[in-house]
Amino acid sequence: MLYFSVRAIVALNLHNYASGRNPWGNLKPEYLEKRGFVEAQSDDGLLEIFGLKQGWHASLVMVELISAKHIAQAAAIRLEIKGGQWRDAYMQMDGEPWKQPLDAEYSTFVDIKKVPYPSLIINGGDRQ
Repeated sequence: MLYFSVRAIVALNLHNYASGRNPWGNLKPEYLEKRGFVEAQSDDGLLEIFGLKQGWHASLVMVELISAKHIAQAAAIRLEIKGGQWRDAYMQMDGEPWKQPLDAEYSTFVDIKKVPYPSLIINGGDRQ
C-alpha cells in the first residue's frame, strides 16, 4: 500500500495530459530504470498515475514550471477512499465528473483498468 501527500490523483492511458502537457516532465532513462518505469506510450497497456498536491501545484504543472508527483504505472489500480469527516469525493473519468458518496465507517473502492474498448462508469449500488 502506498501513501502520498496529494489531493488529486490522475490516471491516464496516454503519455500526455490537458492538451498535450507532460505532467511528470521529461524523464531521463536513469530515472525510469531506477523507479522501474518504462517510457509512456498510448499503446503500452499501462496507466500513468500521478498526483497533484494543491490547486497551485496543478497550475504550475499546467504551465510546465514544475512536474507532478509520478506515482506509478500499472495495468489496473484500486483506490481505497476512507470517508471519515468527508461525505463525498469528487471524481472524473473521460471528462465526465461525478460526486462519489463516501461512508464515514466503510471504505469506498474505485477500480480503474485499461481495457481495449470504450470505458464505462458502473454504479456498484447503494448500501441500505
